[in-house]
Amino acid sequence: ASLLIILTARLNHPASNGNALLSSTSAHYKGTNMHIALYARVSTTRQADNDLSIPDQLRQLQNWAKDNGHLIVKEYIEPGASATSEKRPVFQQMFSDAMLKPAAFEAVIVHSHSRFYRDGIEAAVHERKLNKNGVKLISITQQTSDDASGELVRNVIRMFDGYQSAENSKHVSRAMKENARQGYFNGSKPPFGYAAVATDRPASRGRIKKKLALHDDEADIVRQMYDWYLNGLDGRVMGCKEIAKHLSAQGLTMRGSAWSVQKIHTLLSDSLYRGDYYF
Repeated sequence: ASLLIILTARLNHPASNGNALLSSTSAHYKGTNMHIALYARVSTTRQADNDLSIPDQLRQLQNWAKDNGHLIVKEYIEPGASATSEKRPVFQQMFSDAMLKPAAFEAVIVHSHSRFYRDGIEAAVHERKLNKNGVKLISITQQTSDDASGELVRNVIRMFDGYQSAENSKHVSRAMKENARQGYFNGSKPPFGYAAVATDRPASRGRIKKKLALHDDEADIVRQMYDWYLNGLDGRVMGCKEIAKHLSAQGLTMRGSAWSVQKIHTLLSDSLYRGDYYF
């Protein structure tokens, strides 16, 4: 709290002028004619499908590049990936391109630092790798200087981004656990043998809560699988491999995909099919 008060006081002090921790990124990089890459991201595929965030991010990034005389050489768009992990294919491609010798561009431009990374340590590590290869990381809405004080501010921003992400995750997890405790289904794709049936209970964002109900055709297949595994078929012992072969011979699939030994094993081991649903 004391650090935040000190930073806020210094940033807002009228005498700070050019020594402010937050500087005008637009002014700082204007006229440098850099070759740049844009990186836009949202956290979930649902956001990507229903949200205007990525188009708005790109519009602002493109306008910033135009206003400051920079050439956009590539746009990296990441729909549905958490910024707390580096397991993002588009991010990995962008970072690989930035690590080329020479780099494919001079700067990575993001809307805010949270688009790049929400983990403060990982963000700092990746930014230093970029800088060592001559590539800048620039946020158009959280503008900082290139000196040590600017690095301090970026680290504070990332610290709060990480805290916010952890808090959001905690609240979402708590809500989903309570939803499951009340007997409602969390998720979009129900387990094989079940259908997600809408109830009369409203959920968030205009959606409707759902519960699991038996899918008659699929449930018959599940019952057969358990019967074969427990009792065999025509005097033969039926393990997972034999069950998969028998289903394939009958032309029975798992929603269009062939049954595999792993799929059979997972289904037969799932406590859901004895009536215990764990979330």
